[in-house]
Amino acid sequence: MLVTKISMQKRDTSKYNIYIDGEYVFALPKADIEYFHIQEGKEVPEKTVLFIQESLIYIQAQNKALQYIGYKLRTEKEVRRKLSDYAFAEEIIEKVLSFLKKYKYIDDKDYAVHYIKERLRLSPRGAYALRMELIQRGVSEQICAEVLTETEFSETADAVKWLEKKTRGQWPPDEKKKKQLYGFLQRKGYSYGVIKEAFEEMDQS
Repeated sequence: MLVTKISMQKRDTSKYNIYIDGEYVFALPKADIEYFHIQEGKEVPEKTVLFIQESLIYIQAQNKALQYIGYKLRTEKEVRRKLSDYAFAEEIIEKVLSFLKKYKYIDDKDYAVHYIKERLRLSPRGAYALRMELIQRGVSEQICAEVLTETEFSETADAVKWLEKKTRGQWPPDEKKKKQLYGFLQRKGYSYGVIKEAFEEMDQS
């Protein structure tokens, strides 16, 4: 296995990217490069490369991932992106993700359940907005649909609460204010039907 290139990382200048046979394989500090006798333009034993990948690099990646998810729940996509930012090779990232999913350190459905629960508690959104926010974070449409179906909440009741908050008891609003309120609820992800029902409930209260 020929070491074709060794270059300093831009993100972490204490490490150097190692390329073997023209492809990036991992990054190591200078001390490890010297310890394993890795030199540009020279051969390195395959068993040495495998040892580095399966021990040093994998452990580094696993520790980075565990540190990242230690602060709050993360989606698989977010963890993948973080590990990519640290320039870990794809096969190492896949191995770490497999470990994290196996032991439930990451679980996109669990993430979606907690995300929706907190969103509805702190700043309610319509189902459409909740779905789009989760998709942007990497949760699949299938999981979004499942969790939203299983979550008990009333979009109309939440929309009414927003109307009550925004009008502070001054109901009914004039036409200009109604348009503003309608636009506000649309931006929160509520459908036309839900908004219509919310306005009707306010009219009847």
